[in-house]
Amino acid sequence: MGMSIKNRLLLPLKGVGGSLLFLLLSCTGHPGEVRLKGEFEHLEQGVFLIYSTDEELDRLDTLRLQDGRFSYTLPALQTATLHILYPNLSELVVFANPGTDLLIKGDALNLSEVEVSGSEDNECYTLFRKEIIGKSAKEQKSIAHDYILQNPTLAMSRYLLTTYFICDETSSAGEVTELYDSLCRACPDDLALSKLSTHVRAIGKLQAGNPLPDFSLDLKPGHGGNGTEKRTIRRDDYKGKPLLIAFWADWKSGSKSAIYRSRRLRREMKGRGKEIELLSYSLNADERQLYRTEERDSIDFPSYCDYLSFSSPLVQKWGITELPYFILVAPDGRILASGSDWMLNIETAAKKL
Repeated sequence: MGMSIKNRLLLPLKGVGGSLLFLLLSCTGHPGEVRLKGEFEHLEQGVFLIYSTDEELDRLDTLRLQDGRFSYTLPALQTATLHILYPNLSELVVFANPGTDLLIKGDALNLSEVEVSGSEDNECYTLFRKEIIGKSAKEQKSIAHDYILQNPTLAMSRYLLTTYFICDETSSAGEVTELYDSLCRACPDDLALSKLSTHVRAIGKLQAGNPLPDFSLDLKPGHGGNGTEKRTIRRDDYKGKPLLIAFWADWKSGSKSAIYRSRRLRREMKGRGKEIELLSYSLNADERQLYRTEERDSIDFPSYCDYLSFSSPLVQKWGITELPYFILVAPDGRILASGSDWMLNIETAAKKL
């Protein structure tokens, strides 16, 4: 792939001293903030959603375009991974480095080539996104592997590790651990990287054939089929029964189908004279929205939500990093199948129940 992004960016600056270069790149006058500006052709007005998979942005927020432009300021003490959700439900990932001014520029008719400038993380990731256009999943993963090893100090590399390796069920534990260890060697004091160790250790935990890990969830009255009194459900409550756990959120594209698919499976099994238990695990951040969804989609089975999104303890412990996500459990308590693709991961296994 050639030289790293760092070398590409610094070539025009040969002869500039290291300390001076650092000052040129990092002095912005707002060290505790990230400022985003967007410029889009062929889109005069509109609303983008913005959220974070880490803890820097604690809510689902909006970016309002006027005359094709928007501006947004985020208080940030450490690098945040932001997801900008376009009206067509595709996403742009932006790395919000404290003290930076970021420019997001593109054409609404070609969102795959939107450019983000203002920090090394975003400029490197822009190059990566352009390089994988038209490539197969296998080729994209190989390119991501190279970027991770060539840019181990960038937050972008943590994101690529999560997206292309930790979230990919075909990745081996050895492959992921090797890449993770390379990042840890480059950034031994990186707190965000340290937190990622939970997901690395979780690889294989939800693999088919393994026992479903133990869990205990306090259900809030009035939600779904929880009843009118507070109660706790545990793994042992489902002994001898098939179980489907659906992880989902209203704000995540493609996620709402999780409830529909769960209820359809229950109907199909009932038509065959069999039963299956369902459990809804929502990563919603808004309780009112959850109530509306439960009512609209007729969720009449146990429904859990702690409104912590991806920071939810069980989500962290089990290493779930994408939505929707399904876990299908056999009556003997072992996992039959798990994954985010219903047709590929769940449907065939469900027919064996």
